[in-house]
Amino acid sequence: MAEREHFCTCTDTACKLNPCNHDLGCDPCIKKNLREGEIPSCFFHLVREDISELSEFTLESFTDFYLKNKRITS
Repeated sequence: MAEREHFCTCTDTACKLNPCNHDLGCDPCIKKNLREGEIPSCFFHLVREDISELSEFTLESFTDFYLKNKRITS
């Protein structure tokens, strides 16, 4: 699947599960994350574009990341 044809916001294009490296969409990434109790990086990117500070993608790290970086709208 060509990178420009998919909505994936993951910047790790070297990852074999990234949709730009196969034609299976997000399924392989989602399956891996569910198996490992993690959340895909695209969810973190919804909160803030720069996620370089992260070292893990667990449910707990997402909650902490969200609470630290959520945007307050009025």
